[in-house]
Amino acid sequence: MDFFAPLLARVGGPKRALVLLVGVAAAALVLGVSRWASQPTWVPAFTGVPLETVSEMTAKLDQSGIQYRLDGGGTNIMVAETDLAKARVALAKGGLPGAGRPGLELFDQPSWGMTDFTQRINYTRALEGELERTIGKMSDVESAQVHLVMHEADAFSAADQPSEASVVLKLRGQPTDDIVQGIAHLVASSVDGLTSDHVTIVDDSGRLLSQADEPNSTEGLTSRQLVIQRQIEEYLSGKATKILTQMVGASAIRVQVSAAMNFDQLERTTRSVDPDKQAVAVEQKAQVVPGAQSPVAGQSNSSTTYDNTRETESYVAAPGSIKRIMVAVLVADADSGTGAKHKSIPRSDEEKANIQKLVASAVGADSSRGDVVTVVSVPFVAAATLASAAPKRDVVETVQQFQRPALGFLGLALAFVVAFLAIKAVGRTSPGIPQMLALPVPSPASVPLPPAAPVRNGIRDRVNSTIEGQPDVAARVVRAWLKES
Repeated sequence: MDFFAPLLARVGGPKRALVLLVGVAAAALVLGVSRWASQPTWVPAFTGVPLETVSEMTAKLDQSGIQYRLDGGGTNIMVAETDLAKARVALAKGGLPGAGRPGLELFDQPSWGMTDFTQRINYTRALEGELERTIGKMSDVESAQVHLVMHEADAFSAADQPSEASVVLKLRGQPTDDIVQGIAHLVASSVDGLTSDHVTIVDDSGRLLSQADEPNSTEGLTSRQLVIQRQIEEYLSGKATKILTQMVGASAIRVQVSAAMNFDQLERTTRSVDPDKQAVAVEQKAQVVPGAQSPVAGQSNSSTTYDNTRETESYVAAPGSIKRIMVAVLVADADSGTGAKHKSIPRSDEEKANIQKLVASAVGADSSRGDVVTVVSVPFVAAATLASAAPKRDVVETVQQFQRPALGFLGLALAFVVAFLAIKAVGRTSPGIPQMLALPVPSPASVPLPPAAPVRNGIRDRVNSTIEGQPDVAARVVRAWLKES
C-alpha cells in the first residue's frame, strides 16, 4: 500500500472516493449474483402429506442434516434438488411417510378371542390395504384408496349379491383407458366373487374414470361401440393409404373413412317339423285267445304312435357389423413446370376413376349396401408454407433452462463493465495516470534500484525518491508486475 500511495495521491479526493465506491458496488453486485446463482433449486419430495405426519418427517430431516421448506399450507415438503434422493432414503429408513392402512400383516398377531365378524372385517381391511399399496406403486398414481363391499353367502337367498368395489385415485397426470381398465381387472382378480364391471374408479375430484360394462348398460355399450368404430375406420383408412402411396406418394394423398356400424344384437330361435320324416314312438299289440267255454273267435289288436321329426335352431348375431362405408380421398394436383412457370394441373377423370377403383377394392366397398368412395383433386399447400406457419420453439423455455448460469454470468460481466468505465472516466480527468500507463514496460532486471538497507524505513525512502525522480521507470515496473501476476 505504501508503494501505491503516490499513485493514489495523484487522484483527487472526490475521484478516489468514486473509485472506491465503484469497487465496493461491483464487489457487492458480484457477491449478490454469485450467491443468488448458487441457491439450490427446491423440488417437492412429498406432496399432500397429512399434517400429523409432517412433524415426524421434518424431525427426521433435521436429524439427517437435510435442509427443507414447507409449502402448500404445510402439506408439501420441498428439498434441494441435489438432496432429493438422500431425503427420500432417510425418510424411508425411518418408515416415513406411513404406508397407509395395514395389509395382511394384520394377521401376524394372535387372533385369540376374535369373533367371526371381527375376522371378516380384518380380512376386508387387509385386502383394501394390499390393493392400495399395489395401485399406489403404479406410474402416474400418487395414492389410492380402496373400499370393498363383500356380501355374505345366504342359503335362504334366491340369488347371491355380487361383491363390489370403489377406488379413489390421486393422479399425477391424465390416465388412459387402458390403465383404468387394468386397475379394474386387478381389483376384480384379487377379490373373490368380484367382476370388473362392479368396480367403480374415480379420481380425487370425483370424476368418473371407469365405464360400466353391463350388457344392458347404454353408457358402457356406447363406449365400446365408439372404440370398435374408430378401430375399423383407422384400419380401412390405413389400407387405402398404403395402396395409394405407391401410386401418387404419401405427401400427395389424404384418406378419411366413415363407417356406419350395426350394433343390434339379434337372437333367433326356429322350430320346424318335417312330416316326411316320421319314426315309431309307441307300438302296442293285444291278442285275445278264445277258451273252451267262449264261442268268440280269437282277436288281435295293435296300436302304433308315430312322432314327426322336429328341428330347433338358435341363432345369435354378433354386434358390430358394417352397414355402410363412406370414403373421402383427397389427392394433390399434378405439378407442371418449375420456378415461375410452376402450376398445378387437376387430375384427369380417368386417373381419378382408377384411384376410386383401387380404394373401393382396398376397403371392400359394396355398392349394393350404399358404400360411397369420393375422389377429389385439389392443389396442396406447399411444404415451405407449412414450415413457415409452424409454431417456432419458445425462446422463453430455452432461457428458463439456463436461467441461473446465464444471469450469473450476465451479472459478473455487468460488474466488470461498470468498473472499467468508472476507472476509465477517472483516468481521463487525471493526466498523470494515462501518461504513466502509456510508457513502455522495461524488464525488471534493467531497473536500477538502490541497495538494500537493513532498516525498512530507509528502503521506503529510497523507493519514494526513485519514484519521484524517475516516475516513468516506476510506472514500467508496476506494469511489469501486473503483467506477471
